[in-house]
Amino acid sequence: MTKSSARRQYEDVSESDRPPGPGLEAFDAVYEREFDYVWRTLGRLGVPPSDLADAAHEVFLVVFRRWKELDLDRGLRPWLFGVARRVAADARRKAANAPATSLDREPAAPDQPDHAERDLLWRALAELDEDRRVAVILHDLDGYTGAEIASMLDVPANTVHSRLRLARADLLAIVRRLRGGTR
Repeated sequence: MTKSSARRQYEDVSESDRPPGPGLEAFDAVYEREFDYVWRTLGRLGVPPSDLADAAHEVFLVVFRRWKELDLDRGLRPWLFGVARRVAADARRKAANAPATSLDREPAAPDQPDHAERDLLWRALAELDEDRRVAVILHDLDGYTGAEIASMLDVPANTVHSRLRLARADLLAIVRRLRGGTR
């Protein structure tokens, strides 16, 4: 599903079914601004490439349905990450029942070139325990502090730092194994 086809579906929602609060223009602005972030986040969280379009669409359906509950004081991206995390968990469960596919790389946006090192990182991230993967994505890729992550995940800050330390050690071991023990 493309951005434009998803947009047309949102436009087709009757006025009575639209959430209260800012209008469709505000939702559209959020959709356009955050679509690539949601797409990358879902890929990082292990959604198979073949399911990314549907998963991204599902994230924005949740945003649309829960528009009036949106608390911008906590920030939009942490909320989007939480929604994406739940959608990704559902997508991974569905994929587990489907024929085997592997997450061998983060799906690149159409304007991004593929790079072997990045592909290796996505393969390694896919092998991490979910709690560790979430911590490293939020900290190292999205730039949140340990305290912010602790607040987002409702865990102690020391737990976040422990997950980060263990995730980095695991990533190093996985990358070495994927490279065949070199470097």
